[in-house]
Amino acid sequence: MAQEKYSVPVRTGDQKHTRTLFQLYWSQAAAISFAKEHGISPFEYGRYIGNLAAPTWGPGNDYEALVKGIIYNVENFRHVSDAALDIKENEDGSVIIIANDKMMHKYFPEGEGPASYEEYKECMKGTFDPIANHMGAAVSIDTKDTLMIITIKKK
Repeated sequence: MAQEKYSVPVRTGDQKHTRTLFQLYWSQAAAISFAKEHGISPFEYGRYIGNLAAPTWGPGNDYEALVKGIIYNVENFRHVSDAALDIKENEDGSVIIIANDKMMHKYFPEGEGPASYEEYKECMKGTFDPIANHMGAAVSIDTKDTLMIITIKKK
């Protein structure tokens, strides 16, 4: 039997995951760059995305769905080789998600793309703002040392 001219490459789950996220990076980074060229900050561009996306998160005021959705989205960036997410529920009901900041940073190598990692984080903050508001909460995203700390508080 002759070798097929076009074959499907065999790749690991991490390789597929990396490629998918890299494609996401380019679409997001290119959009951030386009927005900046038109005088729109990464945060404001993120708010634009968040306003479009908020209704897709359900009818609103569903704190548990918001927490689960953010965990799901952050986990999508994690390779098998990255540290697991650390999720803490506080006595006041707020939830803190701690991720290795480097897991997302690697998709934004300095000086190698149309948007920096810091610009992407600002866009992400802007995106979560209207989504969280729609879901009856507030979200903050901070970095400390090598950690990304996402805090979700019910309004």
